[in-house]
Amino acid sequence: MADEDFGEARRHVELALELHNRRASTNLLAARIERAAGDYSKTEQYLIRCKELDGITESLQMQWLLLRCERGEVDELASAMLDAVAQHHPASAEILESMARVYMTQTRYLEALGILDKWIALAPDSPRALDWRGWVNNQLDHRGQAIDDYQRTLQLRPRRANVRLRLAELLIDSSRHIEALPHLEQLRSEQYPDPDVLVGLAACRVVQGRTDEARQLLDEVLTANPNHFAALRQRGNLEREAGQYVESESWLRKALEQKPLDPLARYSLHLTLLAQPDRQAEAEQERLRWERDRQVTLRLTRLIRTELLAHPNDPDLAAEAGELLLKVGEDRRGLYWLNKALSIAPNHVASHRALCAYYERTNDPVRAAEHRKFLPANK
Repeated sequence: MADEDFGEARRHVELALELHNRRASTNLLAARIERAAGDYSKTEQYLIRCKELDGITESLQMQWLLLRCERGEVDELASAMLDAVAQHHPASAEILESMARVYMTQTRYLEALGILDKWIALAPDSPRALDWRGWVNNQLDHRGQAIDDYQRTLQLRPRRANVRLRLAELLIDSSRHIEALPHLEQLRSEQYPDPDVLVGLAACRVVQGRTDEARQLLDEVLTANPNHFAALRQRGNLEREAGQYVESESWLRKALEQKPLDPLARYSLHLTLLAQPDRQAEAEQERLRWERDRQVTLRLTRLIRTELLAHPNDPDLAAEAGELLLKVGEDRRGLYWLNKALSIAPNHVASHRALCAYYERTNDPVRAAEHRKFLPANK
């Protein structure tokens, strides 16, 4: 569990249960593993088994509380859970972990950061807490803090390849390619299968002036993953910088088929068209679209980082965040905020309209109909 290898943890606890299936403590451990792995149905089954074997104990009550928190009752339970932490409850680390997981899933990054700070104060050498705080800091554009957290995580758990990759990508985004390079080369030597390793290496090779090698790395990624967005975008940029504008346009349009609202790919397409004869009008159209898409991103950032925190019970803000998240492809988080708006104002028309449109688009007519009945006639 400490290494987040829940598959192995599950395998071992199932073997233990074959020998001691009437031991409540083993069933409780199984419940904790399933909850950490996100299988709440199995978590509940194990907790019911614990009650049958040993009655309602304090440990069992806490696990039920954590399950309720992760199933969506964090706001109702937050005060009681933080009181337990303040009183040094033995499960304080688990409490903070559950709250942080929920806040991260719900895009409530500032609240998540506050909980993660408490968790790290309680357990300064927790790799999971440091890893999660690094991720949240990155979402909030606190790049320096995120890099520090990831580096500390790797000091504690050097074999966490996913953290090493995220650190390398963050260093590249911060124009620190030379620092990213050894991390990417280590991942490649370990044959870490994520194609983003090669995409990151390609970015480093460009900075080193080794563009032919960068092109080969990107082509290797695209041969195996033809729709890999970052590789397509970077391939387009390579050709633009080489003056191959027709080829650049082709790559960038393929990238935008994958992520139509990506502002960097859109602006690169604008520059590519601008460099071609008689394409200025098209280039201007792409620039205008880039500006519109950039405004969507900026608005979403303001909502998530400031306005929703200041006005948590405003259904209009929650619905706006939900619609924008759906627009940029963050379906799970978008659905959360739209349903949050409805929990505040059950008849909120904008939320029902957005959910109706989403379920129609995803071929779920039953759910679409549930929301359509709240819409005004002929709307």
